Parts: sequence; C-alpha cells; structure tokens
Amino acid sequence: MSVPNRRKESKRRIHFCCFLLCSKAGLRVSEAVNFDLGNKTRQGLYLIKRPKGKKERLVYVPKKVIRELRKHNWKPNQTNRWNFYHFLKKIKRELNISGSVELTPHTLRRSFATYHAESGLSLPILAKMLGHASIRTTALYWRNIYQDPDNDLGPILTGKKWLEKKKPPITENFPETLKTPKPPFIDQKPVI
Repeated sequence: MSVPNRRKESKRRIHFCCFLLCSKAGLRVSEAVNFDLGNKTRQGLYLIKRPKGKKERLVYVPKKVIRELRKHNWKPNQTNRWNFYHFLKKIKRELNISGSVELTPHTLRRSFATYHAESGLSLPILAKMLGHASIRTTALYWRNIYQDPDNDLGPILTGKKWLEKKKPPITENFPETLKTPKPPFIDQKPVI
C-alpha cells in the first residue's frame, strides 16, 4: 500500500506502520513505537523488550505487517506516542469520522482484541497475546459490538451470533471399536 507524505507530514509512513502494529498485532502504542525488527526469535516471534509491567514478552506480528515495515524502512523510535495520536486525530478529521467515534492508538488495540474475541479466540490465549496478567483485563478490552446501553438486546444478539457460527460436528467421546490385528502367519502357522 502506498502512503505518500503530504505537506508537513514527514512521518506519515512511520505512523502508518505504527497503525499496523497496533491494529494487526495488538501492540501498545509504546511497544509499537519501540518495535525492533531485529528482535526476531527462531520461532518467528518478536521480543518486546520494554513493555508495560517491565516483563519482556514475545508477540506474533503477521508477515504482511512485517513486509510493510520493511518496505517503509522501519526503525524503532522514529516517532513518539503523541505524534501518532495527533496523526490519528488528523486522519479522523480528514475522513469526516463522527466525533462520537473514538480513534486513538488504544482504540486500535481494543479493536484487535474485539476482532479476535468475536472470531472465537479464547480469552486466556488473547490475554497472553496482549500481554495481560489477568483475563479480567482482556475481558474489559473486548467490546460487545451489539451492546446498546439503553437496550438488553445486545447480549441476546451476541448469543445469536455465537450460536450461528459454524462449528465442527460433535463427536462422541467413546473409544472406537478396536480392531485386533490379524496375527502374521507363515505357512498357516502363527509366528511366535
């Protein structure tokens, strides 16, 4: 994707990369700004060295995002969280997005969590991906897209969506009938 700089926008491509890291990998804005492509492990994960809570953690960053970062010559600390916030604010203004719609770096992280929770990813795994110590924190991130504060219809629609998802057929937990192998014979005599 081409992201040309406009007048007085020398960091537009850098901010686009931050956008991808927050929305597609679920990184915090401080983690995205400090993200280093050189911290790749043998398993294909990336080490975040200074996350919130001071505990190093591994994250998965999709290959498409890594390709975009390399294409735009990504290096850590080329911008800061405030410049990125103002970039998003400017984008919101340019696209005429309603004032009631929140668009901040943290909104991107919450949208990542909501997308994966709605897609069926379990909360413990999602908590690990986001770097949360508690599943309760992750549950707060998940935004019920059907929730209407004046209406009890939201939880019902959430349940409906969950029930309508295609699920693998239920298999019984009974062991299959074991087929005993036929003993090998040599000239009709059993081999011992």
